[in-house]
Amino acid sequence: MVLNGRTEGTVSTANQKRVLDAAAELGYTRSALAISLKERRTRTIGLITDEIATSPFAGRMARAASLAAARENYMVITMDLSLRDHTVDDAARLLAERQVDGLIYATMGRIRVPLPKTPPGLPLVLLNCEIDVSDDANGADSDAAAALSTFLPDDRGGARRAARRLVDTGHRRIAMLSDDRISEAGRERESGFREELATAGITPRVIPTGWQMDDGYRVTSRLLAEEEPPTGLFCIRDRVAGGALHAAAAAGVDVPRELSVIGFDDEDFFAERLTPPLTTIALPHEEMGEQAMVALLGVLGVGPEGDRAAEGGPAGAAAASRAIVVECPLVERESVGIVPTV
Repeated sequence: MVLNGRTEGTVSTANQKRVLDAAAELGYTRSALAISLKERRTRTIGLITDEIATSPFAGRMARAASLAAARENYMVITMDLSLRDHTVDDAARLLAERQVDGLIYATMGRIRVPLPKTPPGLPLVLLNCEIDVSDDANGADSDAAAALSTFLPDDRGGARRAARRLVDTGHRRIAMLSDDRISEAGRERESGFREELATAGITPRVIPTGWQMDDGYRVTSRLLAEEEPPTGLFCIRDRVAGGALHAAAAAGVDVPRELSVIGFDDEDFFAERLTPPLTTIALPHEEMGEQAMVALLGVLGVGPEGDRAAEGGPAGAAAASRAIVVECPLVERESVGIVPTV
């Protein structure tokens, strides 16, 4: 009872100390295997990722999920697919063989994925990805996909927030350096940008650019050479915005006095170190990771969500049958200014 923390009203404080001192002297540890056999659960969660575990940026999702699990005395076993020759289905099978109580499948970027094959009864939560129910070739099951909880960033809302910031500071010649390929995040961000400018009565200008600094530099250099260049730029990604800032410096254009620039991601060790420090839209990786783990534990009847489910509240499996979109906040720094007067 002492070693399992169940001593209230049964073991005196003095005897508790004797037991704990003896355990420390002997180097005794409890058997997690024996406990799992008795409880019929291992108190472990399997986390399948593509390259998140090796990325300091998106790694915030994995870290927040692990902290949320630790609060409930759960441990996370991570399988990073970029380090192994495994598919998602392989990883799910291997983790199931180790008797994990549930699975989270997390991806570096927001993408649509085939429905992972998991053993019956093993809960699954998606993080930064969603099931492509149109992918019949991969056997996607729309009913099974609808039963999954998926946690996504509000890319569209974040882009609207960026466009609104430029409009509110008086800009009218606003351009977006956008996606040059079909991606879920790119579609959502471009849609949000277009919607917000249309609401403001401004014709949106969207330029397929790419996702790297060189792309931002190349396109911004061309824009700044125009007779009436944009006074505000919204970039699909912080690295593109970094390229835009370099192009402005090379052209002798002052940011933010003559040109305002907003990025997207709030990438660690990057956005705040640019010159000037970049105003950007943050991806809520920590919030997404924590919420995904809390939801999964709730399905298992653990933690606040599990308590609500036990009381008949909106938690557990019922709460898992939806997509949860997490707000992308504006991070103000020094790259946005009031539109220059003519």
